[in-house]
Amino acid sequence: MSRNSIFCKSALAIAAIAVVFAFSSCNKDGKNVKRFQDAAMNLDNTTQTLEYEYDYWPNGGIRATGDHLASLISLSDLEKMLPCPLYLSGPHKNGEWDLYSEDFGHYNPEAIQYLADLAAKVVSDEKFVKLSAPLVDKYLNTQMWTMLALHDVLYSEDIYSEEGRDYVFNDIMENYGYSDEAFYIINSMDLEDGSSVYSNFGFEMLYFWARRYTDGTIDQFYQGLSTVYKAYYPDYEFNPTEYWFEGDGDFYFEETMYNCELEEDEPIADNERIKEKDAIEMIKTATGKLDESTLVLEDEFDYWPDCGLRVTAGHLFSLISLRTLNRMLPCDLYVSGPHYYNRWNFNDPWDFGHYNPEAIAYLNNLATKIVADKKFVDRTRPLVEKNLKRQMFILRELYNALNNKELCPDKESVLEDCMSSQGYDWNELLSQLDLEDGSYVYGNTGNMFLYWWARRNADGTMELFHEGLETVYNAYFPEE
Repeated sequence: MSRNSIFCKSALAIAAIAVVFAFSSCNKDGKNVKRFQDAAMNLDNTTQTLEYEYDYWPNGGIRATGDHLASLISLSDLEKMLPCPLYLSGPHKNGEWDLYSEDFGHYNPEAIQYLADLAAKVVSDEKFVKLSAPLVDKYLNTQMWTMLALHDVLYSEDIYSEEGRDYVFNDIMENYGYSDEAFYIINSMDLEDGSSVYSNFGFEMLYFWARRYTDGTIDQFYQGLSTVYKAYYPDYEFNPTEYWFEGDGDFYFEETMYNCELEEDEPIADNERIKEKDAIEMIKTATGKLDESTLVLEDEFDYWPDCGLRVTAGHLFSLISLRTLNRMLPCDLYVSGPHYYNRWNFNDPWDFGHYNPEAIAYLNNLATKIVADKKFVDRTRPLVEKNLKRQMFILRELYNALNNKELCPDKESVLEDCMSSQGYDWNELLSQLDLEDGSYVYGNTGNMFLYWWARRNADGTMELFHEGLETVYNAYFPEE
């Protein structure tokens, strides 16, 4: 899957949000009014329409929101309601979305203006707005509010000039959403409301606005979206002093990291070190409590155990904290990077944690001794299979694929590309592997598993981590 295709579906959400509240005109008015009202009043009864997607509804981004709204009004039905083509160019056709193209759908300004005008008519019906308000508040409020605020900060004269805005949008487009300018905006705005929509999908929303700036429909989309939102939330007004924290992104850093006992976040003293035999027992105890773990990362959607490496780590950290792990080692876990002794910084766009080879070798030694206890392995196998097997399997298969010349003739090139895209490029190698087991862990986050190996290649610990992975996996699943 290409980087661009990851966000392609997001266009649906904004169109669908507008359409759900839109009346048709001319002779179709009566019929379409009833249909759109019924659709809006059925937000409690939507279904997922995309395969191989994790269902975040109602706390997803515009892609996940569009996924559900499409069950109310499909693309094919939407196109039949318009007086003109919905797209001027792009990969979508025959009433279906193409999510695997390098190109994106270029909307027709006439079509989006038509929808924006229809949206204004429907929300002028105060009775309908009042009846649908609880559903809108439950399913669409956060997404619409976040979209509006991200647009408004870019069009705030106090923050961006026209030239500056043009530069930001172009930078976001050139980097498929994950650019330095996008990181700056996300880290400078406080839009997290407890749903994790902003922290998880803010980049997706910025990339949507950048594409609309590029295809010339940003004003029409904003008109429709703001008209609908302000009908339901008339007090909305973008206030830069309330949301924008230029030069001070620490609030986001603290909100998206697990913060515990910061006063103790100091280097590990020699007298704090945990002896090997004690460390082994602590790890065994933690393994036996995998079903009791909790997510310690704030503002993260918790889809454990069907999750990627980040959420997996967030759960394991509840059993053995990062500082405790550091205390088990004879040396620091990291030799460089943005992480601390007791907390991670997962949101540094310029750096990542470089593991200490000595620390990983020591952990491998502990792992070897732990899984040598066959009774312990037998006792905890159901827990490991349920909570960790799929993540270990994906890592294992990706490592093998990287070292398979037939599948991956140029391993270094694949890893370099992955590093340059920060994992957001669905590399061709990933598409060659059939690792989906129905949990969608691979389909949703396989690119991040590959990025993890790319970082381990970069910090020189790839072979050490593979050694430890093989030791544990083979002990629990020797026949595979």
